[in-house]
Amino acid sequence: MLNHRDKRRYVAIMYDENAKDRPFQVNEKIGIRFKELFGVFQMQSAMLKIYDSDFGNIMIIGCKLKYLDYFLVSLVLGEPSLTVVSISGTLKKLRKNVSQMGFRNIKNNRS
Repeated sequence: MLNHRDKRRYVAIMYDENAKDRPFQVNEKIGIRFKELFGVFQMQSAMLKIYDSDFGNIMIIGCKLKYLDYFLVSLVLGEPSLTVVSISGTLKKLRKNVSQMGFRNIKNNRS
């Protein structure tokens, strides 16, 4: 039998930095909403994982490609205001895309 690794997608999400929630708390809220909409089994299968980000108010979350639609729906229907900035198949490419967009300047202009 061939070893098959599921494809993953990495999503850069902009959240409100002035809110009292930290990135891991926002991730928990996304996970709770995902469970409410699609169930525990779907959430465990999606394998949501938060990654380090050097971009202030942008967090990076990875999930399986098969469950990307479910994940995006849970972002839209969730309570905190979140904006998807970029989606990529590799962390390196996603970080490059976000750094080229210059979101550090947007963060500084809001304060």
